[in-house]
Formats: sequence, structure tokens, C-alpha cells
Amino acid sequence: MIFTTGKVHLSTADALNDPFECSLQEIGKEWIDDKIVEMKSAGVAGFALAAHRAIESKSPFFGLSPNKTKKILEKLSKKKDLDSSYEFYKKTMISINGYPPSNCDNFFSNIDKQLNKVGIFSMSTCSLIQLLWAHYTVDHKGICIGLSATKGSKLDNSEHCLPVSYSDSIPEMSPKGFQSEMAFSIAESGNMFASSYQLSFADDTFRAAISSKPTCWSYEKEWRYIEPIGGEFPWPGRLSEIVFGLKCPEKRRQHYIDLAERNVPNEVLLYEIKVKPGSNEIERVPYKQSKTIPLMPLETEHFNNNGNKVKRLSIEQFSHEVMGLIKKGDIEEALYQLNNNLKDSPDAPHLLNLKGVAFGFSGQHEEALIMFQKLDVLFPNNPENLYQQSCALSALNRNLEAIQLLRRANELEHNDSSIPFNLGLEIIKTGGDIAEAKLFLNTARLMGHPKARQVINELVPS
Repeated sequence: MIFTTGKVHLSTADALNDPFECSLQEIGKEWIDDKIVEMKSAGVAGFALAAHRAIESKSPFFGLSPNKTKKILEKLSKKKDLDSSYEFYKKTMISINGYPPSNCDNFFSNIDKQLNKVGIFSMSTCSLIQLLWAHYTVDHKGICIGLSATKGSKLDNSEHCLPVSYSDSIPEMSPKGFQSEMAFSIAESGNMFASSYQLSFADDTFRAAISSKPTCWSYEKEWRYIEPIGGEFPWPGRLSEIVFGLKCPEKRRQHYIDLAERNVPNEVLLYEIKVKPGSNEIERVPYKQSKTIPLMPLETEHFNNNGNKVKRLSIEQFSHEVMGLIKKGDIEEALYQLNNNLKDSPDAPHLLNLKGVAFGFSGQHEEALIMFQKLDVLFPNNPENLYQQSCALSALNRNLEAIQLLRRANELEHNDSSIPFNLGLEIIKTGGDIAEAKLFLNTARLMGHPKARQVINELVPS
């Protein structure tokens, strides 16, 4: 997906494998109390200043006339302490705006939540660390992707890319406290109001918490690309090299070369890991094909025959975008894009498959079946297509036909756990042999299907 989408996935702390990710030592109550007073004072003062400016300029204040604004300020001036002033400010904001100001008291209880929302993409400065290959590439069978910190990229930006510090102490709050920032929203009246306080992304303590790990992890030599939230983001730097693991099969090597050539617009340098002669060390050497030959143009945007600016996408990129539309329920747009491309390539398997999937998602199962049957004629004995046909048949209550196709699919070479899983379910649904169904469900379990174990347990309670 890194190759085909042009993006990387940033995980949040709870998805990483160190239970101490994004941890901070407990913050002193006295400091918190002082900071809350400071925040409340700033909120009240800011409210009063904005009201005075509205009166001076004879402009509405959250839709209120200057006279009504004066009365509010008079009431505020009669409040004897900060707490009563802040409560008046809060109630006034709710009455004139419909929204309360930011809750200062919740700011510190939300720090852990904010830390756990941060998106983290982990990298290493070295591709020769044997433990990384063993832990993260299924015993040296995978690859290592190299990204370059090109000028202007996120990897070249110290706010977004930082080295991990290794220490067996949990980070403490900086003596200067926290650097906070206020988030603003716009009310229906058009006025801007403070909606929440949060830690600044540039805060030293905040950054220490998201870039610190125990010393037992120091062998990883980790750097992190970070964003305020997790999710998918464009490559943070140029995808510049691929290193094949010591045991990476030749077929997989060619798979990744093909992916890079179709989806990466620049040349990608190719390396492989070898054992250093006469030692138990590894080294990185140039691969027999030293670099990719890009099929994706550097300039992906062009004008079509209608004069509209469009973007060229690889097969994988186009499929990813259309599947995004389908999953969002935008079937009409997905079908429009597919039909446009089918005019030029009426037998393209990825287009026919996606059109069938789009019909299936929208409940048009007869139309979906027609698409997958057409694919079966053009490209027979494809287990994925047989599986898709079976789904359409099952939705049309033609379960016995679905079972026949699933049996055919399961006899072919495939790695899709849904094929034996659905086969087991269909056999149960049609009142077939439970022992046979369990056999297929167990195969699905061994292949990693997430629901197989639960179904098996429901069949025969332990």
C-alpha cells in the first residue's frame, strides 16, 4: 500500500509494540492549579477586550448591539473574584453563542488523550540491523524501504521528524511548563470563539513524550515522522531505495520492483542483503538490477480531450481511489469513473472486477454477477473472481451454486482465508455436513481469518 497509494500509515501509541509509548510522569497539582488560573484569566480578559473593541468600533459583538454589550461588561465588572467572573463569561458565551468556552479544568486530564492521538511512523537510520530484519520482515523474507529527506519534505522538517531518545526514565514536564495553544471555532453569527485548549505540537515536553523509549530498544536507531493525528499521509520524503532481505524470494523481489516501476515516478535504487564472507555479519550490496525504470511519469497531471486537468494514476492507484469511493457509498461516482475507463479498455480485469464490487456494495447483485461471469469467461480459473461470483450468488439466495464455485476456488492456488471460511458457512446454511464445514472453517482459522475461531466455537461449544 505504501507503493500503490503514495502514502504511509501513521499509527497511534496504543497500536505500537512498546506499552510505555507516549508516557509522561505525573504533573504536580500545584502547577496545574496555577496554570488553570492563568487560562481562566486569559479567557475572561480576552472576552472583555473583544467586547470593548466591538463597542469602540460600533460593531455587533456576537450579534449584540453596542448597548447590550456595555451591559454585559458592567455585569462582568461587578464580579468579585476570578471563579465568578469565569462562570459569568461561560454562561454569557452559551447564551449569546450557543457554545461554552474551552474547559480549562479538563485541559490536563486530556493530555494523555492528546498524546495517544499523535500519528507515528517509525524508521531507522540503518538497514543492517539483524534484529529489525528478524522481528519485522518474517525472518529476513521481506524488504526495507528507504525514504530520503529531500528539501522541503516532512523528513527535512524538525517539527515533523525527530530522533528517538532512549532512557529508562519517563519524561518529566519541562521546568517552563507546557506550551499550550487555543483552538478557535466560528459561530453561526460569524464570530470566532475559543473552543478548546490543547498542548502545542511544538511543546518540548509533548515532543519528548512521543519520542522517548526505554534503552532496551536503542538497537533500533529510530527516527519518527509525526503528525498531530494518526492515519494515512503522503510519503514524508522521496521513496528512494528498496533493500531485499536475505531470504526474500525472487518472486517477491520482482513483485516489489514492478510495484515501484508502476507507481513511483523517480528511479528507485535496488539493494540486497548478503552474508559477509567468513563472518556472522550482513552487508548491503547493489542488486543485479541496480535501479527501477519508472513507468509512472514525473508529471502526472495533464489536460484531457475536453480540456480538463486530470491526473494519471497507475492501475493500483486507480483501484485504491475507486475502492475508497465504493466504501464511502459514492457508487454513482465510482461507476462513472469505471465506465469512462472501460470505454478505452473494455476487457480490463481490474475495471470489470471493481464494477462488480461496486454493484455488490449497492445491492445490485444480478448486475454484479454478470460482471464477474464476464470476467470468468475472459480469465477462467481465477480464485478471487470465483469467490466474488459466489458472494453475488449467495446474496441472491442461490447458495448451492455458490458452494460449487467456492469448491472450485478452494482447489486452486490461493491465500484468501475468506474462500474456505465462506465455503464452511454456506455448507452450514444449506444444512450440509457439519464435519466438512468445520474442516473448511479450521483451514480458514489457520490462514488467519478473524472470525473463523468464533464460528467453530459456536458450532461445538468447548
